[in-house]
Amino acid sequence: MVIFGLIMVYSSSFIYAQERTGDGFAFIKKQLIFATLGFVAMFVSSRIPYRKWADHAYLVGGASIALLAVVLVPGVGSRVLGAQRWLRLGPVSIQPAEIAKFSMILFVAHQLEKKSAGVRRFVPGVLANFILPMPAMLLLLLQPDFGSTVMITGVIFVLMFLAGVPKRWLGGFVGLGGFAASALILGSPYRRARLMTFLDPWQDPLGKGFQVLQSMLGVHNGSLFGVGLGNGKEKLFYLPEAHNDFIFAVIGEELGFLGIIGVILAYCFFIYRGLKIASDCWENRHDRFGALAATGITLALGLQGFVNMGVVLGLLPTKGLTLPFISYGGSALVVDLFAIGILLNISKGSPGSRA
Repeated sequence: MVIFGLIMVYSSSFIYAQERTGDGFAFIKKQLIFATLGFVAMFVSSRIPYRKWADHAYLVGGASIALLAVVLVPGVGSRVLGAQRWLRLGPVSIQPAEIAKFSMILFVAHQLEKKSAGVRRFVPGVLANFILPMPAMLLLLLQPDFGSTVMITGVIFVLMFLAGVPKRWLGGFVGLGGFAASALILGSPYRRARLMTFLDPWQDPLGKGFQVLQSMLGVHNGSLFGVGLGNGKEKLFYLPEAHNDFIFAVIGEELGFLGIIGVILAYCFFIYRGLKIASDCWENRHDRFGALAATGITLALGLQGFVNMGVVLGLLPTKGLTLPFISYGGSALVVDLFAIGILLNISKGSPGSRA
C-alpha cells in the first residue's frame, strides 16, 4: 500500500509541484524520505515488547497531550488553511494529532485491562477511560480538528463495547456524543457550511462545493478501467491538494472502478488481518491489553481509510482525514507505520492462526 501510495503521490503531484516549487519531484522525494523513515520506525517498534506500552501508557498519553497544547501556542504552532495543527521543526512539519490518536488507544486498552474487574461500573468502566482522552479531544477541537476527535471517540467506544462495558452506559455515551457533535457542528459556521455542502454541493459549485464536485467528476471520468496512470486531468489544478486528502479521486480517474475496488479490498484485508491478530491474542493468550490495542490500531487506520473514501465519493461530509499509507503526508506516514510495528509485535506472541 505504501509503494502504491508513492506511485500515486508522484502521479498526482508532479504538475502541482512543478508549478509551486519549480521541481516536479519535490513531493515524491519528501514522501520517499518519510516512507523510509516510516519503515525504520516500524522495524524499531516491532522490536519493542508491546506490554511496555501498557507500562508507560500514562507517560506516552501525557506527552501527546503536551504536544497538542504546544501546537496552540502562538508563534510555535503552524497555521495552514485556518487550522493550527502542525509543529514545524526546520523543513519538517509534525502533526501531534497523529501521535495522540494511537497514544489514546494504548491508554484506553491499558485502562480496560487494569480495571477489567470493575468494567460494569460507571467510574472504572466509563469515566476512567477518559482521564487522558478528554483533554486530548478538547485540545483537538481548539485546533480545530473535528475529524480526529470523532475518530478517537469512535474507536474508544468500540474498545469499551468489546471490553464488556454495559450497554446502558454505552447507549448514554452514544447519546451524549451525538448531542455534543450536533452542537459542535451547528454552533460552528465552517462545520455547518461543510454539512450544507455535503447535503447539496451543487448549491455553490464554484465555491464550497467545488472540491467534492471535482472529486466526483474525476471518479466518473475514470469509468471502469480509468484514463491511464498519469493521464488524469483533475490533478491539473482542478482538484485542490489532489495528492493529499483527495488522492482517492485521482486513483478513481486514472485507474477506474477496478483501481477503487483494489484499494477497498486492500483495506478490507488489512482490517481482517488486524482483527485476526487481536482475536488470536485473546483466544490463545487471554491478553486483554494486546487484543484491545490490536483492535484499536486496526480500526483507527482502517476506518480512517473508509471515511476518507466516503468523503471523496460524496458519501460523507469533508473531514480533513488522509488516506492512510497512500496520501501525501510525512508525519502521518511515519506514525502510522510505527503503529503497524506495534501491531506486528503483538502478532509475534500469537502461536498461530486457527481455522
